[in-house]
Amino acid sequence: MVILLFFFFCVGLYSFFGGLKIFREIEILKGTPILPIRNLPMGLVRIHGKATADQLVSAPVSKTACHFYWVLIETMSNKNWGRYATDADGPLFHLEDGTGKVSVDARDAEYDLVQSAQLTIGKDARGWTGSLHPDTSAASLLAYIGGVHAPHPGELPLVKDSEGLPLGWFRLTEYLILPGQSYGIVGTCTENPSPTDQYDRNLIKKGEKVPTFIITSKAAEQEESTLRRRAMGQMLGGAAISVLMLAIFLAKHGWLF
Repeated sequence: MVILLFFFFCVGLYSFFGGLKIFREIEILKGTPILPIRNLPMGLVRIHGKATADQLVSAPVSKTACHFYWVLIETMSNKNWGRYATDADGPLFHLEDGTGKVSVDARDAEYDLVQSAQLTIGKDARGWTGSLHPDTSAASLLAYIGGVHAPHPGELPLVKDSEGLPLGWFRLTEYLILPGQSYGIVGTCTENPSPTDQYDRNLIKKGEKVPTFIITSKAAEQEESTLRRRAMGQMLGGAAISVLMLAIFLAKHGWLF
């Protein structure tokens, strides 16, 4: 019981400080103007343009051809969905704005993208919304879930059957970076180690000194509003969970009154 209380207390603190981190990112957004890609300096930049590339990948849920995908995998526990893990992958792509283009390494970013598909799948039945490719089967999706990297701290463990396929109910929500669509990016501009031509000398990625890295399909005003709501939700929810767990612990040991 004490271990469970401590676990949820830590989850609450993690959520609270995550909200504080988002507020910091909002201030960075407000202080970073959108620059033309042709004139990007080294360091933290903010750009907007259309995604392009010669190489595409197939999204794991919808099988849509895309530049990059991010999949949130949740599992059912006590009649509630809980985060199990995330999966993100894709090659470098370009962002173009009419003045030039720049390569983007989308790994390790914070993604605020349009949902492309959502699938709920279980051991005995399955159902989905959105476009599901004919080649996608329940077994292939369960195998995909089982092959995703180990959970991050705070994510739920995964139970597998004798064949190595996950047991239980799962919900997969997929978000994509699509060809020809407009995106806003806040990230670190560095020298591109593998340029394709003389106009492809820079690379946008997650920085080491300033780790802020956001890729969004929303306009600047919408993005700030979304981040603000998310920050408030995480801070209030996290504080409430931590205070509640602490109160239960103190009451259980007779220290509250």
